[in-house]
Amino acid sequence: MTEAERKEVARRFLDSAESWLRRLIESKLPNRFGPNYLGPDEAGGCKVISKDIRRQITTRFESDRGRFARVIDAADLGHVITIVLHPELHQRNFRDALKAAYPDGPAEARTFLNRLEEIRNKLAHGGTCSDRDHERAVCYSNDLIDSIKQHFREQNMERQFNVPTFTRVVDNRGNDFHLAHGPGQNMHFVDVRQQGNGDLYVGDELIVEAEVDPNFSGYSVDWMTFNGDVGQNSPVRLSINMKHVGLELIVRLNVRSSEPWHRLHGGIDDMVELRYRVLPPS
Repeated sequence: MTEAERKEVARRFLDSAESWLRRLIESKLPNRFGPNYLGPDEAGGCKVISKDIRRQITTRFESDRGRFARVIDAADLGHVITIVLHPELHQRNFRDALKAAYPDGPAEARTFLNRLEEIRNKLAHGGTCSDRDHERAVCYSNDLIDSIKQHFREQNMERQFNVPTFTRVVDNRGNDFHLAHGPGQNMHFVDVRQQGNGDLYVGDELIVEAEVDPNFSGYSVDWMTFNGDVGQNSPVRLSINMKHVGLELIVRLNVRSSEPWHRLHGGIDDMVELRYRVLPPS
């Protein structure tokens, strides 16, 4: 495996671990502190979480509303680690969800989660991803995710349909969307015209990469547009030409498990739909 491949695999598993920690926090704290627990004090924010962390998360959320479905989605790995290991929050809210991975408590959890954050920071700043970094990112992330999943099963919160789902889509226009999964969240519709850089021109090549929860394998990804383009796998590579000109170019990606049954109509398990605009030649 090349370093580039190690980095990509490590990043995918770290993204998934971070996403599951966000999901855990969102499943616990709103019930105790209210839906605005990450807001400022005067708006009902949870004072146990430092003002600085709440400010950093909400500022990031407000600066890129199109990217984040919820305020918690703007929290980075360091933020969520601090929250779940906070002495006044951990025992009551998060210990049961983390004890399968860290049976000796928060000190043990901090050791392993900090190792994940160190790898995340290294990758974010162009550092080398060694074989050991790659192994830790995969193994430690899986331990964490499995522990949270076990907790959700015990609490009857596990998804009824345990199938591969999209977690993130990025394109070569600079757009980067993290996809939330919650009650009633069956499919994902992203209007890039409103939430990002959604203008395309004849002669452009649009490249879209969809990431699937790395805890699954044995699935297939396909894509289509309503202009007659079809393809298999990710990334999507679409040459923009005259037939695409119009107010709305829809790029739809589907993921299908190898099971004989599927979560959604049409034999798919998850779908994300991106909407662009293609301007005519000047």
